[in-house]
Amino acid sequence: MMINIYTKIKDIVDKYPETISVFYANGFDATKKEELIEEVGEDSMLKTVLAIKGINAELFIKQIEEMVGEKDLGFQYVEEVHEKLNFVGYTYCPLKITFKETFEKVLKGYIEDTGEKDFKYYIPSGCGNVDPYEDLWKAEDIDELPGVIASVGFGDFFRQEFYEKFVEKGYFKAVDNRQIQQEFVDAGFIDPKGWYTVYSVAPIVMLIDTKKLGNLPIPKEWKDLLNPLYENNIIVGASHGDFHEDIFLYIYKELGDEGVIKLSNNIKRGCHASEMAKLAGTNSKEGAAIYVIPWMFAKSCPRTETTQVVWPLDGAMTAVYYILVKDGALPKYQPFVDFLTGYEYGQKSANNYFPALNIEVDNNLPRGAKFKWLGWDYIRSCSLHERMEHVMNVFKKSYERKFQNEEMVI
Repeated sequence: MMINIYTKIKDIVDKYPETISVFYANGFDATKKEELIEEVGEDSMLKTVLAIKGINAELFIKQIEEMVGEKDLGFQYVEEVHEKLNFVGYTYCPLKITFKETFEKVLKGYIEDTGEKDFKYYIPSGCGNVDPYEDLWKAEDIDELPGVIASVGFGDFFRQEFYEKFVEKGYFKAVDNRQIQQEFVDAGFIDPKGWYTVYSVAPIVMLIDTKKLGNLPIPKEWKDLLNPLYENNIIVGASHGDFHEDIFLYIYKELGDEGVIKLSNNIKRGCHASEMAKLAGTNSKEGAAIYVIPWMFAKSCPRTETTQVVWPLDGAMTAVYYILVKDGALPKYQPFVDFLTGYEYGQKSANNYFPALNIEVDNNLPRGAKFKWLGWDYIRSCSLHERMEHVMNVFKKSYERKFQNEEMVI
C-alpha cells in the first residue's frame, strides 16, 4: 500500500493497525483504531487532518513508512505468540517508535557480530493493544523470564509477589559501573540493593493557564495544590475514565489520607495529557487553571503566551524507566543494556523531554530542577499495589462524594 498525503487515515489504520502509536505520539487522542476514526472521521485524508493540527506531513509519513516498512533482519519479533523471550521492552507511547528503532539497530549489529539465530523479543508496537505478555510477572521459575526486562512506572515488576519471588532473592543485578548526573544521585534513584537499574525518568510538572488562574497565586510546590483556593480548578491525568495513580501516591506518602482528600476537593476532572495540552490557554469551559501533566506534553502546548510551565521547587514527580538484568546475563546482553543506558538513546529520550541519567546526556533541564522519587525504602516497606489500591479508594470516595454534594445543593 502506497501512503501519501491523499491517503485516507482509515485505510492506513485498517491495513496497519500498529501505526496508531504514530498518530498518538503526534498528539491524536486515540490509542485504538476505532477511537482514531471517531476523532478524524472515516473519509478524512492525511493532508487535511495534518494541516489542521499543524503537523509536518513529510515527516509524519516518514514515521509511518518506517514503522510499516520494517525488513526481516534475521531475528524473531514476537507480537502474539506466547513463548520464552530474550528481551522484553516497555516504554511510554511517545517514545515507542524511537525505542523500537534504536533497539532494532542494536539488534542487527548484535546478530551480525554473534551469529545469533534464535533471538526473540517483544516490544509493543501500539498503545492500548492486547499484550500477550501481560502476565509475565506471574512466572513461577526464573528460567521463564527474559534475560533483560525493560519497563516503566510502578507496574507489575514492582508487585510484591514478583519482588519476593525473584528480585529480593538476587536473581537480578543492576548495572553498577555507570556515571550518572548529580540531580539523579541526589534524588536517590540508585538502588542501594543493586537490583533495579533506573536509566531515565518521566517527569510530571504543572502547566498553568494564566488566564483562568486570574489573581490566584501560582503554585510553587506540590502541597500548594491542596489549598482550597484552587477548588475545582485542577485537571490531572486519566485514561479511559481511570485516574492515574502517581500524583495521589506521592501526595499520600507525604500527607496521608488527609492530603489525598484535600487534593480531590480541588480536582475538576481527569483527562489524557494530550487533551490537557490542547485545552490549556484556550477559552474552553472544559479547561482549568492548573494541569498536572508530563513535562513532554506541557512543552507541546502551543499557547505559550497564556500558559506557563512550573517545575515545582520540591521536584518534578517521576515515573522511572528501569531495567532488570538476570544475574550472570550481562556479558551476553551488554549491547542491549548499553543501548538503554548509553548516550545515543538517552539523548533521543531527553530531546523528547524524558531526561536520562547518563552523565553525557544534555537533558536541558530548568536551572535548579529537582526530581521527586518515592524512594526504595518506601517502595519496599509494603505491597505497593495494595497501597495504591488504598490511595485510589480514598481519592475516589472523596471525589464522588464531592459531586454528590453538588447535586444535593442544586
